[in-house]
Amino acid sequence: MTTISTTPGRQAVTARSTIVIAAAWIGTLLLSRLPQIILSELGIITSSDWKLLWWIIIGTVLFALTYVWQSVKPLRGYFLIMTMIYVITGGRLLLEQTSIWISWFGPERSWLNSFFGERLAVVLIALALVGILALMGQKRQDYFLTYGNVNAPAPGLRLPRREKPLPWLIAGPLIALPLSALMAAGTLAINPQAVAKITEVFPLLPAIFVFALMNAFGEEVAFRAAPLSQLWKVVGKRQAVWMTALWFGLGHYYGGISFGAIGAVYLTLVAVLFGKAMVETKGLAVPIFMHLWGDVVLYIFMALGSV
Repeated sequence: MTTISTTPGRQAVTARSTIVIAAAWIGTLLLSRLPQIILSELGIITSSDWKLLWWIIIGTVLFALTYVWQSVKPLRGYFLIMTMIYVITGGRLLLEQTSIWISWFGPERSWLNSFFGERLAVVLIALALVGILALMGQKRQDYFLTYGNVNAPAPGLRLPRREKPLPWLIAGPLIALPLSALMAAGTLAINPQAVAKITEVFPLLPAIFVFALMNAFGEEVAFRAAPLSQLWKVVGKRQAVWMTALWFGLGHYYGGISFGAIGAVYLTLVAVLFGKAMVETKGLAVPIFMHLWGDVVLYIFMALGSV
C-alpha cells in the first residue's frame, strides 16, 4: 500500500500564510503614523512635513504589489481599503475648505454648529467607505454593518467562579463603564476646574449624545469595520484585531485628545477591545455602545469650553 505524504503541501501553505501575515503587518505599519513618528523623533523631518499624500502613495504601491507578487494577493482588498481611507480623508479636508462648509460649520459659527460639522465629516467618511465596499461586491454582513449577535461569548472575559465567558451583552457595558470613568478622571486631572461649571453643560447633553453617537458610528465603521472586513479572513481574527488596533492607536500619536506614546498605547488597547467585540459579535451594536460612552464623557468636557 502506497502512503502519500501531505507534509510538503502543508509546509507550502504555512509558508504562504507566514508571508501574508508578515506582509500585512509591514503594510499596516507603513500605512500608520510610525514612519512619520520615527522620522520626526530622529529630527529628519517635523511632524507637519509628513503629508497625507505619502500614505496614499504607500498604499497605492502596496496595492499594486498584490498584482505582481501572487503570495500577497489575498491582501489586495485590505490595501485598497486602507488607501481609500486616506484618499477619502483628503476629500474631507478639501470639503472643509469650501465656502459652503465654512459658512455652515466654520469656526465663526457656534460650538454646536462647528462640532456637528466635525462629526458629520467622520460619518461621511464611513458612508463613502461603505459605498466602496458595496462596489467591491461586499455584503453588509461582510463589513459588520449589522446589529450582530450581542449574546456571542467574549473569550477571556469571565466573572470569578464562572466557567463560561460572559456574553458581549454583559461584557460590553462592564468594559465601557470603567473606560468612561478613566476618561473622566484623566480629563479632570488635566482641567480640575471644569467640574465647577459642569451644570452649565446640562442643556447641551442631548446634542452631546447625538455627536457621540455620530462619532462612534463613523469611527467604528470607517476605521475598524472597513479594514477588518478585508483582513480578518486572511490573517485571522487575533492578528487582524491587533493590526488595526495598533494602526488606530498610532494615529493619535500627534494631536487628538489622547496623544503621545501613552495615548497611543491606551487607544491601541481600547481598540483591541472594540475590535474583538466587532469580530466576535459580527456586528456594530456592542463596539458602538462601548465607544459611545467614552465620547459622551469627553464631549461634555469639551463643551465646557464653549459655555
